[in-house]
Amino acid sequence: MIEHVTKWANGDIAQGKIMLIAGVLALLAAIFAWKNGGEMLRGMLIPMGLIVLICGGYGGFMQNQRAGIITEVSKGFQEDAKVIRDAEIARISKECRTYKMMNYIWASMALVGVVILFMAGTNVWKGASLGIILLAATGFIVDNFLHGRAEVYLSELLRL
Repeated sequence: MIEHVTKWANGDIAQGKIMLIAGVLALLAAIFAWKNGGEMLRGMLIPMGLIVLICGGYGGFMQNQRAGIITEVSKGFQEDAKVIRDAEIARISKECRTYKMMNYIWASMALVGVVILFMAGTNVWKGASLGIILLAATGFIVDNFLHGRAEVYLSELLRL
């Protein structure tokens, strides 16, 4: 079990590092858009700011929290393996349900972005809609990588 939690957590930690890098790049792009961009790029600033917060905040959270889970599960496994296994199954099952629900939220957000894009009259609103679509795509990609790893981890836990 410790091998499985370590593999899952290290995957999430690696994704957290990638998300932090993506957050920094999104921040640099937002600064560039603020200083040099036209109306469409300025319309993307708020969604880009949300991308910076999601990538930077959640990426950093994953690096800190997932490392703690390895320690917690390893210690708990030595004390009572069945209790910690059942707790992990419940926790990961809940995460998997959350990731599935988030797919609907990201798809709805992308749809709203497409509708705004076609209804927008100004370039600022077109930029905002493109930013919303980019935000939805970012969230969808991040959550699906997390969900894929969580599903593998859950299936390994259920086989123990």
